[in-house]
Amino acid sequence: MERAYDAIVVGSGFGGGITACRLAEQGWRVCVLERGRRFGAGDFPDRLAQFPHALWHPRRNPGGMFDVRIMRDVAVVTGAGVGGGSLVYANVQLPAPDAIFDDPAWPHVIDGGELDRFYTRTEEALDPHATPAQPPLAKVGAFDRMAENAGRTALRLPIAVHFGADRRHPFSGVFQQGCDNLARCDVGCPRMSKNTIDITYIARAEMFGAEVFPLHEVHRIDAPARRGDDWRVGFRDLQYKTAAEVSAPVLVLAAGALGSTRLLLRNRRRLPRLSPALGSRYSGNGDALALALDPTATGVAGAQADVGPVMTSRIDYIVERGHMIADGGLPASFGDVLEVLRGVRLLTGLGRLRVGAKNAATKIGFSDHALAPGDMRVKRRQPIGDALIFLCIGRDAADGRMHLTRFGRFDIRWQMNRSQRLFDAMRGSVRELADAAGATAFFALDAGPLGKYVTVHPLGGCPMSDDPVAGVVDDAGKVFGYGGLYVLDGSIVPTAIGVNPSKTIAALAERGVERLLAERAR
Repeated sequence: MERAYDAIVVGSGFGGGITACRLAEQGWRVCVLERGRRFGAGDFPDRLAQFPHALWHPRRNPGGMFDVRIMRDVAVVTGAGVGGGSLVYANVQLPAPDAIFDDPAWPHVIDGGELDRFYTRTEEALDPHATPAQPPLAKVGAFDRMAENAGRTALRLPIAVHFGADRRHPFSGVFQQGCDNLARCDVGCPRMSKNTIDITYIARAEMFGAEVFPLHEVHRIDAPARRGDDWRVGFRDLQYKTAAEVSAPVLVLAAGALGSTRLLLRNRRRLPRLSPALGSRYSGNGDALALALDPTATGVAGAQADVGPVMTSRIDYIVERGHMIADGGLPASFGDVLEVLRGVRLLTGLGRLRVGAKNAATKIGFSDHALAPGDMRVKRRQPIGDALIFLCIGRDAADGRMHLTRFGRFDIRWQMNRSQRLFDAMRGSVRELADAAGATAFFALDAGPLGKYVTVHPLGGCPMSDDPVAGVVDDAGKVFGYGGLYVLDGSIVPTAIGVNPSKTIAALAERGVERLLAERAR
């Protein structure tokens, strides 16, 4: 690693990967600091017994892939590794509904029309397609028939997956095999069929000279002492247990809604001009999991949720009820996860005690616990059998608050009752679909071993705004009050999106880095 670069990018997911790529294409010397490791085709867990070893922990397992954080009011699951959340997401590439931008929390220039060309730009790398009709998939047919029985229409989702013959990705040149319907999108694809950020934007950034440093966790930010000085970033090398720093005139935070917000909150004394809005407008994007158990309706039974991409289709209730419902999938070897949702005790012995203790500690301010491998010793049970898996996503109130507790621990305060109308509507939709499937509905809003709301789509914390009092960054991700400091990730999204947010985060990053380059070229 050099001592200084033209730009430092913290994080390598949708925001960081895109930023690093576009800067490197223009000849910038770019340093990417990523807390997680690199993953190759053979590095992903393939059965539930291996899952505990996939839990990321800064000391006990920095080579993990899933970062599960326990807060007082919520639990949040994010990805760790080169490629960020794209490693473990379901590949859905939906633009935000235009009505989302009518919310006054958004800067006035940001709307669907403004983002259209940036949505299109992301497709050069992410290359989304609908799941092909051939070979026919039982889960697709079952979802279609269930929707039809309920008087609805199932729509195919655009997903960032390569279907077809093996190839070199046209954007980056990385080798991929075609999708083989393994239902492993959320636990890591061993065929590299997913167009993840590591094999698209990051690989292209490295083609143009960007340097990526895995297992480097940033903890300190020092602002330039004088005009023209560099930003200094302190980090820990999680592999060799050392600490060092690197500097650059431009610093882009792209560590995700939790990562970027946590980093700024912990460095607020060094950055006293940060907006009072730091930590505000947290949203779980209305995430909720649900099941339709033991379907009996003709054409719905035998859905085989373990064959196909994880998500293929959705039913759109957005205009009518403020949410959508997508199908889900899971490899058969991970089927016991569905029992966890229903609150069945899969955790055993000391692991159960550890998780219980961490959960209890959040109530007094010792929050932000990362689950570690020793916390998740699971006992094997008989899987629940035939079921349709749903992911519900909607527009929650986006009124949560990220803050540091009196013990200096990062925490999220969020009240479910403020979004109760949305969740009641989701529960009703799930019940309707389960009835149409001849199944038993199970709505897993706060089920599972933690007994609290869990999200995989955290947003907010560094919201964008036209007003420096109401937002941390402007419409292009530039931090108010600090030249050369930007945030380009899900933390700048000021409301729930109501659909899978990855495409919107990517479009905002494409727009933000274009503005950054234009500004620096003046």
